[in-house]
Amino acid sequence: MRASTKRRISFRANLAFQALLVFFTFLPFYFMILSSLKTNSQIASNYFGVTFPLHFENYARAFVRVVYYLGNSIFICGVASICVAILSCVTAYAFAVHQFPGKQFLFFFILSFLMIPGILTLIPQFVLIVRLGLIGSRWAAILPYIAYGQILFIFVLRTFIEGIPQDLFNSARIDGANAPLTFFNVVFPLARPILISLILLNFLGNWNDFIWPLLVLKGEKMKTVTVGLYAFTDAQQIQYGLLFAGFVLASLPLVLLFSFNMRYFIQGITSGAIKG
Repeated sequence: MRASTKRRISFRANLAFQALLVFFTFLPFYFMILSSLKTNSQIASNYFGVTFPLHFENYARAFVRVVYYLGNSIFICGVASICVAILSCVTAYAFAVHQFPGKQFLFFFILSFLMIPGILTLIPQFVLIVRLGLIGSRWAAILPYIAYGQILFIFVLRTFIEGIPQDLFNSARIDGANAPLTFFNVVFPLARPILISLILLNFLGNWNDFIWPLLVLKGEKMKTVTVGLYAFTDAQQIQYGLLFAGFVLASLPLVLLFSFNMRYFIQGITSGAIKG
């Protein structure tokens, strides 16, 4: 068999494999959107086909219930991610640039918390929130997200900042820049793609969390979108069209967030890979 024939077969096999991956990747989205326009009987009679009439009113009914959950999730995840970014930038910059006693011990002590599964800290974390009197408020969800979310930020940002040439820092000092000016003029422009990538990942992780908001947020209008969508499952009968419409609406903020920041997300991942 000729080499050109082998390359042609290999190319077609690779193309077919990629097409298969794309098909199975988008199949759940197709099923979710299609099911959101059906009733229970239409779903039972035809899972993957289009059935008429299309019930667009499912979205109107779902939006009335989901809008409060979306607002809560956006507020909680947004505040937590911004606070994590600010605090971890300060901490990572201090670990990367400044020298102080016990620096390495403290850094590895912070990293050691990454080895503790989050489920093990659930009970002591809940007891702490109860004693602080925060149960039922949004801060009961926000503060633990801020505390735990900083660890990965600090590790990645410190590693990146340490890789920045010292000549840039020396030039900033010669020009009379203090620590805040050095950070905003030297570090932040270089670390912005990685920082945005970390913020997106942190936002996504908090958005998808279910157990913690279920424990600490009380009242129908305080629920996050994951907990609120769970309430769609009625004990008598699950209205799957309404449920899938809620899934679609709940995914829109994440789709928009990643769509507008995908360029920075890819740059951040690439920069981290190169630095590694």
